[in-house]
Amino acid sequence: MKWIHVVSFLFSLLFLNTCNALAAEPPTEQTISMMHSLEQYAIRYGNGPTKVYVFVDPKCPHSRDFISMIDDSEKMKSSYSYYIFLYELKRMKSNKLIGTIYASPSPLQKMLEVMVLGHEIKEIVSFPPQVEEKIGDIENIAQQLNVNKRPYLIIAKGWK
Repeated sequence: MKWIHVVSFLFSLLFLNTCNALAAEPPTEQTISMMHSLEQYAIRYGNGPTKVYVFVDPKCPHSRDFISMIDDSEKMKSSYSYYIFLYELKRMKSNKLIGTIYASPSPLQKMLEVMVLGHEIKEIVSFPPQVEEKIGDIENIAQQLNVNKRPYLIIAKGWK
């Protein structure tokens, strides 16, 4: 009897997640168009021919592992151009850290310092208006795309 409940629970979990994912995602063309509109805010890493849009939270251990993997691999950096967007997982409470990284003179270096090297940095309390706008625009698109996990990747192979 317990087995039936377990299988039933797993099936409903799988079915509900699949339905939610299918219902919430816009068509590919619309997704790529939305990502193009955010490119100006991206932290670029790598110089490969294929674009990869990535949403990460700088405090998320999975995001840190992913960014560290890119940083360690010359092949990944030469095969892909990563457009990285810092997007808060609410439970991580990383909004001030995200703003501090975006407000720094070199966001890529500051992001790597935090996410790869594990350095603690002094977070700023209030951000310039352009940083607030950047964070808001990224959040708006991420919500439309139903970005609910980090890292969240969109590979734009074959799209200009």
